[in-house]
Amino acid sequence: MKKHQWMATLLSLICTGLGMFYIGTPGMIIGAMLLMALQGAALFIFFMTLGYLGLIIGPLAIGLHIIGLIIPVIYFSYRSPRKPMFDEKRRRQLASPWKIVVRTIVGLALFAGSIYAGYTWGSAPFMKTAAEKREVQEAAESYLEQKYNEPFKVTDVDYTWAIGSYNLTAHPEQAPELEFTLSSNEASPPVISNDTYLNRLWGQQLRDRLKPLLDELYPDQAFGEAYVFAGSDTVERDYSQLANNADGDVRQNIRLIVFEDLTADNLAQEKERVLELIRRLPSVTVPGETDLTIDYYAADLKTPESVKKVEQDIDYMKGKTSTYSFRVFDISDIASADDIEIRGLE
Repeated sequence: MKKHQWMATLLSLICTGLGMFYIGTPGMIIGAMLLMALQGAALFIFFMTLGYLGLIIGPLAIGLHIIGLIIPVIYFSYRSPRKPMFDEKRRRQLASPWKIVVRTIVGLALFAGSIYAGYTWGSAPFMKTAAEKREVQEAAESYLEQKYNEPFKVTDVDYTWAIGSYNLTAHPEQAPELEFTLSSNEASPPVISNDTYLNRLWGQQLRDRLKPLLDELYPDQAFGEAYVFAGSDTVERDYSQLANNADGDVRQNIRLIVFEDLTADNLAQEKERVLELIRRLPSVTVPGETDLTIDYYAADLKTPESVKKVEQDIDYMKGKTSTYSFRVFDISDIASADDIEIRGLE
């Protein structure tokens, strides 16, 4: 009997009410099913309330689990001279190994089902199925291919329940490094919008045009990225032709990171170098507003590994601490070095 007691206790520790199924009396089975149903309901309420009732649901779920543990312990510990046949009934109840196995398997299945149902039904309003996401993915790839006449691959589909929309990440099949984003509503069929393919493509072309200038002014020190805005109806792919074909004003954001140990002694010299950069930027950009950001990092952070990662994604340096920063929203506002403010961040 001790063996059965330990086994029922162990099963109760693993799954709420499973030890009661192991015992298998009608009352135990009904009680176990009730505890399991309450655990599933608790999980359902937890997700439906976005976890805000966690401080209530958590202790409640633990309490239900403890009840499912205590009941088998009491069952095996109970002794009464008024019920001399109780021990015999317990022995008969646990005499058939195959019945115990069947009851335990059924109890485990019911427990798993209650947890699955609570999670699935509770999270359903805030999630989308794989089939729904696949429909959006296929619609986005078809939209991009028709719009730009080249194949694309959607690599990520995220659903935001608060606004009922999807955020997608994609890239051209021939240029997997050129990742961009786009959106979709949850209608059927989905309506795709806000793709940033051309913005990223123009930015890549501008970055390539910018590189010789950076190599001249900041040899082996500066790395950049660019993002270009034009009219939403613009379909021109060649950045250099935007001045003639853009459906609206062109705005370009240029962000640089520079590995340089700036000090009070060389800050004035750096301002002159930034001024020279600003004066020469119009030779590589198309007419329009140019936003320039420069973040400075300690020279010892420039390693072969960091250079490789920065060349792939300049945001790699966001995890590091910059020492100085410069920002101007329109370089046409800068007329002299006195207009340049390089702020220390340490």
